[in-house]
Amino acid sequence: MSTVTQPAVGAPDLLAVSEVLREHLPAGRTRLAVVAMSKDENPKAVVMATPAGESAPTLAVKVALTPGAAVSVRAEAAALDRLAELDDALLGGTIPRRIALHDNGKIGTLLVTTVARGRPLAVDYHRWHHTSRRRSVEADFRAAQAWLARLSDIAVPAQAEPRFADEVAARWPDDEVGAAAATVCRQARERLGELDATHVAHGDFWCGNILRSGPAVSGVVDWEHTQFGVSPLWDRVRFALAYTLYLDRHTTSGASVHGHPGLTAGAWGEPVRYLLRGRGWYTECVGAFIATTAAGEGPLRGSWRDAVIVGLGQVAGGSDQADFARAHARLLAEVGS
Repeated sequence: MSTVTQPAVGAPDLLAVSEVLREHLPAGRTRLAVVAMSKDENPKAVVMATPAGESAPTLAVKVALTPGAAVSVRAEAAALDRLAELDDALLGGTIPRRIALHDNGKIGTLLVTTVARGRPLAVDYHRWHHTSRRRSVEADFRAAQAWLARLSDIAVPAQAEPRFADEVAARWPDDEVGAAAATVCRQARERLGELDATHVAHGDFWCGNILRSGPAVSGVVDWEHTQFGVSPLWDRVRFALAYTLYLDRHTTSGASVHGHPGLTAGAWGEPVRYLLRGRGWYTECVGAFIATTAAGEGPLRGSWRDAVIVGLGQVAGGSDQADFARAHARLLAEVGS
């Protein structure tokens, strides 16, 4: 089917991918392209398959590169199956459909899905001065909000609420920073009060996992962190927090960030500090986005800032990247001091 060379150690086995795709594509040559490789402690790779005669990929293959990554790939397969049961149209085709899960000792763990179309929102996000313009930022938030509203229309029974503070405490037991971060997270969550937990949450809803065609979201990928029977608030918080974190990415340390008066590039997490203390247009955008609830969801009872603080705890307790998680814990302890 495909002519491939064996990749370096730590890269996906394209020979195994090629063998798997024989079961799902017509006979003939297929071009394989590795389009993404995660950098966490349990990395995964995404391989796109484009059959001869086609101008665009028709199948995507997620390849687990470690046993821990295999757990995540299986979780994503299960999530996609349940989403298809809840909505056979998969939100108008914006959610990939599981084709097959190949999981054995010979080839490893590979998830084959349909291809979500569109350009990653992260591409626009990193364009020169994109995040410095209110109009651009508001358009991104509107697109995210519109798609999340569609996801929230899928009703499911409420489950036990995620306990982000407990996850933080368990990750760093007998650790001063971990204990302080867990306390701040728990107090902020208490101030938010009861939440409507009868919805589906993507679980990692940020620009890199969102595809857009024109102004609208055309696809959302990476469903390994999906939760059923939780509050949709956490997807809004995850999007806003990740969007904020890199506002100073393209600014020299010590310089003012264009379009954001009062924000100076430098220390890690400075844009989040800026958000929590800010009063300008960007803070208004984030506050409105987090507080705007979908149909069937009750109003946000606490401050959107409390929701952001809990969101820091969600990343601190759950991120696969240890250093990234620790940085969030330190920031969480700091903003609560």
